[in-house]
Amino acid sequence: MPAYGLMVAAGYLAALLYLNARAGTFSVNKEKLQDLVFWTIIYAMAGAKLFYAVTYWNSFGQNFLERTVYLFKTFQYGFVFYGGLIFGAAAFYIKSRKTGLDFLKMADLCAPALALGHAFGRLGCFFAGCCHGRPTASVFGVKFLDPRCEVSPTLLGVKVHPSQLYEAAGNLFIFFVLNSLLAKKSTAGGGRDGAVLAAYAALYALLRFLVEFLRGDDRGGFMLGLSPAQLISLFVLAAVVIYSLARPRLYGKNSL
Repeated sequence: MPAYGLMVAAGYLAALLYLNARAGTFSVNKEKLQDLVFWTIIYAMAGAKLFYAVTYWNSFGQNFLERTVYLFKTFQYGFVFYGGLIFGAAAFYIKSRKTGLDFLKMADLCAPALALGHAFGRLGCFFAGCCHGRPTASVFGVKFLDPRCEVSPTLLGVKVHPSQLYEAAGNLFIFFVLNSLLAKKSTAGGGRDGAVLAAYAALYALLRFLVEFLRGDDRGGFMLGLSPAQLISLFVLAAVVIYSLARPRLYGKNSL
């Protein structure tokens, strides 16, 4: 769907404009920052596509050739956000270290931009019909009628939760919260590095965990009644809690 690619591009542009506006406040070289963001996006897209392929591989066809052809045929859509987050974070860390940028400082700066760009991306999902919700009688329910969209054929014309819009709204809320935290950090002349990143990780993990209950698309195998994304969300939440508890011991009581 052309609208999907358009919204992804709009999200990238919005995030970049935000970072350019914020870079001066934190005395960050804009060229280094743009280079960091560019390579992070490249690896994030690769990771998101890889996780999509692994998660849905058996549904792509009857054999290896059919599945491979389908994967490249639908390359313009079909991404798993957590896969992009993992690969993008790894590239972000490596690239920031190579260019002499402080990883946690850059992560705090980029976390709001990530939430902002992701909001646009979820709007693209809504236009394409992917990541759709389960059937509902709610007043918020929407119907997808175009057979070319990514909604399951059995759900065409059926009211479903606009889970993409829920997540887009949630990401916008996270963006405003993180931007407020970042603004306080800049005006306070410092603050704990990694705090904005930790807030993003916790807030998005909670958002994704809740929205998953309303999803109606194929999300891979379930374990203990939870989707893979929900299990990752719980792991992320646990990691944030452990990090927050351990940080005072590692960096001193004033690090919180």
